[in-house]
Amino acid sequence: MIVHFGLEEYLPIAMYIGVWVAFFLSVWRPTIGCYLLAFALPLQTGRYKLHTFFMGSQILDILLLGVILGLIVKRKSVIAKSPLNRLLLVLAVFYYLSLWEGAFFMHLPLPLFINDARFSDWKNYTEMFLMALVVASAIRDKTQVRLLILAMCLSVLIINRSYYTNISGRDLSRFSEDDRYAGALGYAGVNGFAAFEAMFSVFLLGLYSYSKRWVMKLGILGLLGTCLYCLLFAFSRGGYLGFLGGVLAIGILKSRKLLLAVVLVVVAWQVVLPAAVQERILMTRSADSGSEAGLDSSSEERLALWQDAIDLFKRNPITGTGFNTYGYMGRIGSYRDTHNYYVKVAAETGLVGLALYLLLLQRLLKIGRDLFRKATDPLWAGISLGFLGLVTSACVLNFFGDRWMYQQVDGYLWIILGLVISGLAVIREDAEKAESAALAEGLMLETQPVEV
Repeated sequence: MIVHFGLEEYLPIAMYIGVWVAFFLSVWRPTIGCYLLAFALPLQTGRYKLHTFFMGSQILDILLLGVILGLIVKRKSVIAKSPLNRLLLVLAVFYYLSLWEGAFFMHLPLPLFINDARFSDWKNYTEMFLMALVVASAIRDKTQVRLLILAMCLSVLIINRSYYTNISGRDLSRFSEDDRYAGALGYAGVNGFAAFEAMFSVFLLGLYSYSKRWVMKLGILGLLGTCLYCLLFAFSRGGYLGFLGGVLAIGILKSRKLLLAVVLVVVAWQVVLPAAVQERILMTRSADSGSEAGLDSSSEERLALWQDAIDLFKRNPITGTGFNTYGYMGRIGSYRDTHNYYVKVAAETGLVGLALYLLLLQRLLKIGRDLFRKATDPLWAGISLGFLGLVTSACVLNFFGDRWMYQQVDGYLWIILGLVISGLAVIREDAEKAESAALAEGLMLETQPVEV
């Protein structure tokens, strides 16, 4: 509507002012910064419009700082206690030391300043650890939790509407590389966009599984429909598998009907899926010499990249070549990524880094499972189930590229982790209050005079 009134040119300055207003309001009420942070996190192309302003490229940092200052003013713990704190600290320190190793290995600038690209990538990645713990400290009651989830849903709705607007006029009856579009996630690319849609779709399924109100169910289904539309026409085979992996996890944990749906899609995908999507899937194998079937060029390039990264790992097996170094090597054409995050971690950080990363995935699944087992409230149960499905989806997606270090792609994983940590804290506090109340009641009964 702003465009129709000729106000489009004023939108960036209005957004920029809004960020600073939210910053100061966050110092008074930290939850405000959390809501806007969650809303802005995946809107990468929207945030590009603010880069011309002072500190416009650091609006996520500004909002996070506002929340931290607000927690300090409120005399609350900035870093929520969780079973993950020590591991996240070890990872942040290990990756920074690995930055130095990579600088010496590649003869790159020392990672001392934010304008260094590798240092900036390290900061953006480890900042997501901090986001999770800060959100867990700031967001506690169920109203705040619902508002934070609503902020994420509104952001996703805007992303999906923009995506539909851009591709609805294209011929989607047949697959074409030219019709692929990365949406509002910017440099994460179209496969990163598909990964985002796959993970958030799985999270929505988890929420839906425990929703009681029909209005909420309809809202979740409506948003889920837009996510699946975007996922389908992003034409990402890795995205499809990531979504199916997350759905399988939710089906095993909660809804057997979903398992039946997965079986139906796997068996009858050439009937139920759009023709263009079928063509994209069938492209995994292409005709070779007119008769024998072989991998398509994209799949062959991925295998070549994987093998190259494995060879690099074999030469540096303990600590690798250094954090975020593969993209600077120019080993295979113009590719800057291994297109498999596991082999990238092995090549860049060796066995030590790979072991730490796998331990992190295991701990994320464990903390989600802990909340899922303890939750009696439908909201916490839905969040924990959605989180377990989301992490499972991420585990699958990372076999097909780096879907782990982009804030706009997997930032919501860390925001939702904050809610999981918060849920466990709330359940623990409620249990302690109930125990104290029971103890006090028992003492009162013991001290009451006995009538003779």
